[in-house]
Amino acid sequence: MKSSVLVFLFLTIFGIRTSHAACNCEDWMDRGGYCVDYVKSRIPSFPIPMRDDMPTLKNAEVTEITEGDVAIFTVKSYWHVAYVERVHRNAQGEPISIDVSEMNFGDEPTFQEFRSKWRTTSREEWNRALCCGITDNYDEITTRKNVDIATVRQIWSPDDAAREETARGRLKALMGRVKEVINRFYDLADI
Repeated sequence: MKSSVLVFLFLTIFGIRTSHAACNCEDWMDRGGYCVDYVKSRIPSFPIPMRDDMPTLKNAEVTEITEGDVAIFTVKSYWHVAYVERVHRNAQGEPISIDVSEMNFGDEPTFQEFRSKWRTTSREEWNRALCCGITDNYDEITTRKNVDIATVRQIWSPDDAAREETARGRLKALMGRVKEVINRFYDLADI
């Protein structure tokens, strides 16, 4: 619930639509399908920025972008964040494009798309979803390849401790799976 409130504040302050403050988006936030929800799942230490924080959130130059960073974009009248999966560089080593994974990046769903996906015939619910910044990729992890680096507004990099913690967590999960496979193998050998 705490993260839902923070995401709501993020979206409210960023004003996805000018009338967003008039929208009740709590149910959408509880579903956890916004871009910030996805980035927080990849990097729990990512701070939920407020409108005035965005200019100071940048802690790396765009030219210093690396895998595992968060790319921050301006889309229409709001900010969008995505996890950097890969950086493509030119012969001089300068970043020219990135591959990202993200949620809720896309177009506004048409009424037909909304009706099909969310199983409702209410135009009022569709309008409220649009007011809450729902895209046709809400709650879906998508990827974009070769995103021009010029479209990246800012970069946020997790500190070394957060990177180490994430890597340690992945290693621990991998070791757990290896141990499980070995145990299954030995269990089968005992049969």
